[in-house]
Amino acid sequence: MTTLGEDFELTEYSEEFINRIIDYRMHIYKNRELREYYTYDEIAEKENCNADDVRKILTATAIKWNH
Repeated sequence: MTTLGEDFELTEYSEEFINRIIDYRMHIYKNRELREYYTYDEIAEKENCNADDVRKILTATAIKWNH
């Protein structure tokens, strides 16, 4: 069995971190009425990481969370 990091060529990130970033698009909304997603910068601030890392993870895993 492979990990998400292996499946999406994101092995520089932990499985837990990848899942937390994906959760921002799958389950967590800034405004539930408007259903606005957090921006890359907002997620990066919440996770204390780089917005480019957030973009890379969400871009690579879009097929998973964009269902």
